Amino acid sequence: MTAPRPPDNKADPLKPFTDALRERVPGKDALLSEGMALTQKRLNKKKTIAAGLPILALAGLLWHLDPAWHTEDVQVAIGQREAISLADGSRVLLNSGSHLRIEKRLRSRQLELLGGEALFTVVHADSAFIVRSQGVRVRDIGTVFNLRSDARGVDVGVIEGSVEVSNASAAPRLLRAGETLRATAERIGQVDPADTAALTAWQHGKLRFDGTPLSEVIADLQPYRQGRMRIADVSTGELRLSGEFDSSRVDVLIDMLPKILPVRLQRGSDGSVVLSRLR
Repeated sequence: MTAPRPPDNKADPLKPFTDALRERVPGKDALLSEGMALTQKRLNKKKTIAAGLPILALAGLLWHLDPAWHTEDVQVAIGQREAISLADGSRVLLNSGSHLRIEKRLRSRQLELLGGEALFTVVHADSAFIVRSQGVRVRDIGTVFNLRSDARGVDVGVIEGSVEVSNASAAPRLLRAGETLRATAERIGQVDPADTAALTAWQHGKLRFDGTPLSEVIADLQPYRQGRMRIADVSTGELRLSGEFDSSRVDVLIDMLPKILPVRLQRGSDGSVVLSRLR
């Protein structure tokens, strides 16, 4: 029979170091938990990135399309003019009966002249300044230009600088200071010398004509009155008028026309006017 081993009363000299090491080095279960948590964190990060990709793609698409996120309409009463200061410091002067839509877009400055006449004084900036009307686009290249939009089309006249005129059917046309043209959605007309005094006369309440066909005169007078004006036939419209007149007294001018030109004037009860050539 083996005698029992006496207890070892001598302490283990490495035990303090072993205990300290156990505290510093996690066990198998702790390592497994930490690994699972790290894997889940990486998965969550990938999901966040994946979820953000469609948002980034949408943001890129919106930037490319440049949609209008806010619009403001300005309509000017007959016989009035209105000056507008835009957010970028550019200025617009609107003529009688004009309708302008101001758009706020992501990467461009755009406006739409729905009808009437306006003078644009544009402040240069990195973003493009574009005015649209009847399918015609006028892109500013740091300038002052006049735009008139009515049944005849869109008349563009440049006073300072230059603009680019384009539509969906023709190549863009560069228009410089002292030049004018008429454009529609289908065609861009020839470039002609501009009478800048006539272009800007309306700002001072004047209408200036220099051998202007009566058909054009009537179209120019229409924004200043409610009642419709009409030319009876082509030969009447071919008569020409010269002179400077007060835009606030358009009906006085209309009454004067039979004294200036060989025309007959007929007024309707609704304020309409018909001009026909004397035979």
